Amino acid sequence: MKNIKWLTFTLLVLLLALSTNGLAQDKEPLTAEEASEDLAPLEGMEVAESPAVDGEGPDFSGDKTGTNPLNFTYDARLYDEYRWLNTDGDGRQNLITAEFRMPIAGGKWQARAKIRRNNFKADFNNDGFNDVNEGGFGDTDIRFGTVPYLSMETKIGVFTGVEFFLDTASEDALGAGANSVAPFVFVAFFNPMGPGSIFAPGYQHTYSVSESDGRAQVNQGLIDMFLVKTWKSNKYWGYVDPQIILDYENHTQFMLLELQAGMMVGPPGHSIWAMPSFGMGSDRPYDFSLELGYKIVWN
Repeated sequence: MKNIKWLTFTLLVLLLALSTNGLAQDKEPLTAEEASEDLAPLEGMEVAESPAVDGEGPDFSGDKTGTNPLNFTYDARLYDEYRWLNTDGDGRQNLITAEFRMPIAGGKWQARAKIRRNNFKADFNNDGFNDVNEGGFGDTDIRFGTVPYLSMETKIGVFTGVEFFLDTASEDALGAGANSVAPFVFVAFFNPMGPGSIFAPGYQHTYSVSESDGRAQVNQGLIDMFLVKTWKSNKYWGYVDPQIILDYENHTQFMLLELQAGMMVGPPGHSIWAMPSFGMGSDRPYDFSLELGYKIVWN
């Protein structure tokens, strides 16, 4: 547990230093080209005036990577994640997720929905027999988010909203067994590592409002430190996303480290990615996972 705390502190200091250094080095107003790569297509939000764009909102039509959390586009994704679980015996989980995002309320808000196919097999006590061997639909989650503030002068934006986790799993082992609400807030710093980069630390708190019989309450915090960089006019991207999960209900904590590399392929707006993920801490749900995905983004 001490190792996780020290690693968490080190990552926070490193990422905050990167964002502060980038902002300090680049005090000039965003050009129209920089704005199109780095900010978000929202109307009605608070945007600081910038002579570079004559006081008008930026044009974001060129961003098709789907990596900017403040960029509200139509977005369909299909991805498969295979996990090597942290169990005493053999444990494997395969999650196939279909995801859709769309702007709503005149582009001022974004809606996102995820549905999952979950296949879960695990030997918890290493006796050679599977304690769980289930397959079917997992939980569903729906998120609504907005950008109440975006300054092109300081290159800072705020993304906030609420996510709902719904108890839709076809088998008890395939979901949390609870309906939960999860408000969140992220602060995005643009260009901390040059044009095409975003550092977006944030916090989300999840708590259950109802639980199935015999299932535990959910009371969990998530500290997320997302850092993304694109290259070659947004053709390629990579990101690192350390996540600290604080389970207040069970008094445990663990960390996940996601690393993603992606590229645009085929027609405009189509892309693929690969994302390995590592679990850290004795209470981690998995040791390692690998996700492969396909995405289509259109305005």
